[in-house]
Amino acid sequence: MPDLKVARTSAYIKDDLAGTSDDGHTGPEKVKGLRGPHIDITFENRANGPSLITKATLKFREMGQLDKCSKAGGELGISANYDFPIPFPLPETPYKVEKEISFEVGTNELDRLTLTAGPETTLGTPWYGIADVVLKHDGGQKQTIGPFALIDTGSDEHFYPSSDEDRWVIETDDQNCLAKTSELTDHLLRTPKVTAAKELKTLQASLAKLGH
Repeated sequence: MPDLKVARTSAYIKDDLAGTSDDGHTGPEKVKGLRGPHIDITFENRANGPSLITKATLKFREMGQLDKCSKAGGELGISANYDFPIPFPLPETPYKVEKEISFEVGTNELDRLTLTAGPETTLGTPWYGIADVVLKHDGGQKQTIGPFALIDTGSDEHFYPSSDEDRWVIETDDQNCLAKTSELTDHLLRTPKVTAAKELKTLQASLAKLGH
C-alpha cells in the first residue's frame, strides 16, 4: 500500500507562466515568462507501490489586495494561465477552488508537485492569499497541507518584488499606507504553521528597512 508523506513545502514567485497581454490598442498577444505564485510540495512514498494523486483543492482562508501606496503608471492587461485562477472581483472567503490532476509518486521515491494560483487578471496592487491544499489520492484518501501564504507581483511599477534581488521596489512617500501594508504583512506571516512565500518575507524586510 502507498504511504504518502510530505517531506517539505515552499512557496515563491517564479517566471514560468504562459498567458496573454493586452495594451488596449493592438489586441491580446500570447506571452511567456510571466511571474506568479507557486506552491511547491515534495512528497515521499516509502511503500511497495506508487501513490496517485487525483484531485487538488485550494481552500482560501483569506485573500485581498495590498493597499495602493503609489500612483501607478500605465498598466497592461495581463492574464496568466494559473492552475487555480482566482476570479475578479475577488471572492469572499472562505473560498474553494479545485482541479482534477494526475500526479504519481513512485515507490520509495521523492517527487515534487507544483501548483500555481493567482488572479485571472493581474491587479494593480499585489494580491495575497492564505490557503490550505487538500489532496485526494489512492482511492479517496485525503491529505490537508498548509497553510500557504501567497503573494503576486501586481502591476504597479512603483511597488513590486524585484526579479533579480531579494527585495521589493518601493517608490512612495505614503508612510501611512506603508504602515498598513506592514501590519498586514506581519499578520499574514504570523499565521500558525504557515509556509510563507519568499517574497512575502522579503516584503517584510524591505518595509522594516524603511522604518515599518
